[in-house]
Amino acid sequence: MEIRSLNLVAPYQLAWQTEPLAAPETNQILVRSRTGAISMGTELALYRNTTRHSRPLQYPLMPGYETVGEVIACGADVTDLAVGDRVVASYGHRSYARLPAQRAIRIPPDVPDALALLVILACETAKGVGKVAVQAHESVLITGAGTIGLLTLFNLRARECMRVDVVEPVNARHQLAILLGAQQLKTAAELADQTTPTYQVGFECSSANAAFALLQHVLVPHGRLCVLADARRDPLVLTPAFHEKELHIIGSSDGVDYPGYAAWYWPHARRNSSALEQLFTRSVAFDDLPEAFAELAGQPVAPVKVLVHYDNRHM
Repeated sequence: MEIRSLNLVAPYQLAWQTEPLAAPETNQILVRSRTGAISMGTELALYRNTTRHSRPLQYPLMPGYETVGEVIACGADVTDLAVGDRVVASYGHRSYARLPAQRAIRIPPDVPDALALLVILACETAKGVGKVAVQAHESVLITGAGTIGLLTLFNLRARECMRVDVVEPVNARHQLAILLGAQQLKTAAELADQTTPTYQVGFECSSANAAFALLQHVLVPHGRLCVLADARRDPLVLTPAFHEKELHIIGSSDGVDYPGYAAWYWPHARRNSSALEQLFTRSVAFDDLPEAFAELAGQPVAPVKVLVHYDNRHM
């Protein structure tokens, strides 16, 4: 057997790479991939080379970071996982992976692959929610109902935050926001016309400077604004409202204690399974990923999230 990986070798150029499949080291597991995901915001930006980074991209690089796999071998020192376990981990678009056992999260038997794939980004948005310390009575506005915005909404509603509104220009995403508990869907135009600030907390999940400016406009004095999107599309600019209102702006990236969050996530995800699984608005086969990336890059509106099947048994 061999590991088959998909690498980005230049903008708009993907290539398959193969390497021998070696046995795991003592602290590692060997995983056979079952399902994965394409993250629209990050991976398409990498594919197009439109992402903003502090340093130039180094090729080749492997896109993808959410994969569900089955453990097929364990190193001698691995005691918390066993052959046959399903796990979710971050290791890119590849058919097999060797990785440290502590990087894998065991999936309960009754949690489907699609829900398990979302735990990584859900943890990362939960970190932002925690840093802002949103109170249940506070009014919250989320800009952007892509994966990051919708998982932020999920985390807020699971923490019994009732007054959460969403701004999203793509009509096809409105129903997902409603299913996940948005109180109201707002338009940028109506919020821009507001003369009285109404929100205590804002979450910027679109990487659009116009949305960042809108949040500064609608937040009350001393309001908190958390930037969860990675701002790889537009530079985010402070407006006069930032100083006039003495706003608090908080950045948040990656997660913290992914296994600990997963233990909290599983029961909440089960209760919201119908809505969460609908974040995957398209599916593709692993072998068809190069063609899928080329097609997605040419679409004006990308799917919320794409599910990747590694073989037909898991479709």
